Amino acid sequence: MIPFLEKLNYVPPVIKPYGKNGVVVYKDKDSRWHLIVDGVQMMLYTVGHEQALQFYSHYKLALGNVICTGLGFGVREQWLATKPEVMKITVLEQNKSVIDYHKDIGTQWSDKIEIINCDANEYKGNCDFLSIDHYERHDTTNIIDSIKNTEKNISCCFMWFWLLERWLDNRCIENNNKGYVYYQPWENNDLYQSYNKLKTFLGLKSLPKLSLKELTEFVDVYWNRI
Repeated sequence: MIPFLEKLNYVPPVIKPYGKNGVVVYKDKDSRWHLIVDGVQMMLYTVGHEQALQFYSHYKLALGNVICTGLGFGVREQWLATKPEVMKITVLEQNKSVIDYHKDIGTQWSDKIEIINCDANEYKGNCDFLSIDHYERHDTTNIIDSIKNTEKNISCCFMWFWLLERWLDNRCIENNNKGYVYYQPWENNDLYQSYNKLKTFLGLKSLPKLSLKELTEFVDVYWNRI
């Protein structure tokens, strides 16, 4: 495991081969675990646990009552549960077959974690920290709409979403190398300005105020530049 993760009490997920009710989990020749749901790859997890680094920002920001959208392999949820400042984690997962996968392989969830089978785009509630990650292979417009709608329906002190560091670093909104949306001049490489322009462009009031140092750390860890 990456030493950086070991210092932060990271708990690697237990992943087992599976094939039932539209869910397929398998390890390829490069020892990468794939989660396929109804023919769509929802998650890829490598033996080096690099994917966990993409949730470092979520781990750092999480406290109190947390709502996570999207379950996947449970990488984010189990890690957040190790943090003393986190009291409860409510996970919203639309695909019951993904929840059943974890039941069938015997995943041992932290007592802090509660999993609800529902559509995160329609769920209404409140929390201290909202962690959004329930989209994959959608076009850019749908991803943006989903993030904005989730923040609107779930009252929170602050939030973060998967892909944010990627969009900040690229200085544009993109998904799977297509559907680009530019929210600031391409030639401007100011990460702090990029973050604040993105907040304004998306109208996401719950994104926290962060310093350039904090933003740089989040982006560098996301890309494993540590």
